[in-house]
Amino acid sequence: MSEIQPQPRFTIFVHLTALPAWLALGRPERQRIIAEHVEPLLKRHSAVQVRWFDAEAWAAAPSDVLMATTDDPTAWSDLFEGLRDSPLWSVPYFRVDMVLPTVEDGFADYERRTGQRG
Repeated sequence: MSEIQPQPRFTIFVHLTALPAWLALGRPERQRIIAEHVEPLLKRHSAVQVRWFDAEAWAAAPSDVLMATTDDPTAWSDLFEGLRDSPLWSVPYFRVDMVLPTVEDGFADYERRTGQRG
């Protein structure tokens, strides 16, 4: 009987820079935009877990890092398209500087699949 192999876990790091249009908004307006446009997307794409990190106090770029984790790359792609259509990126309030997709423990998965795991 063959061993069931786990699916790879994807983690995507998105480096973002807050633009003057976002920074000029009051915090209540920012919260409204997130509640109306981003939170519904996250609920619709619940196969993707999203965390948001502030970096501006320690780095000039990026100002923020979005970290998304999923087993389903299509779910990530769909969420990303929704974010592109949202005011966060379409006004734009943020500039996407880098999208860095990764596979958690990719080397171990490779070794397991190729029989190189001792």
